[in-house]
Amino acid sequence: MISDTHGIVYDAERIIKKYEKNVQMCIHLGDLVKDAVYLQNRFPNLKFEIVRGNNDFTKDFPSEQVIELGSKKILITHGHMYSVKSTYDLIVNHAKAFRVDACFFGHTHQQEEFYSDGILFLNPGSLAFSRDGSKTFAIAEVTPYGVVAYLEKV
Repeated sequence: MISDTHGIVYDAERIIKKYEKNVQMCIHLGDLVKDAVYLQNRFPNLKFEIVRGNNDFTKDFPSEQVIELGSKKILITHGHMYSVKSTYDLIVNHAKAFRVDACFFGHTHQQEEFYSDGILFLNPGSLAFSRDGSKTFAIAEVTPYGVVAYLEKV
């Protein structure tokens, strides 16, 4: 899972190439969807789920969606519509309303993992402009018991 590539796809390409045979899909959480489309074309055998962010001015992709992986439901969104830079209250309440097992979001350019009411909230950070200077992404594994997160750095 990646987010906030902002036109810089070199590291995303390297990561996807490294993991493509061991993952079911790549999730791009917005900013920029054109990067996700490029990556999707570069890796046509890999399933992609893409949502748009605050710097994406196309209506070709949803701003959020609920995907099902195995028996788990996951809300994917960029996060800007829920003011995640200042509070997690809105996104937590939104995810609870959807009764999901996990919520993946971006926008803050900082890796984050936390639980609220049994829901995993996961932000992969940014491969382009991480707040702490490191390039980050995340891997999520869906198990019968829940969704497990692995926060990674390039």
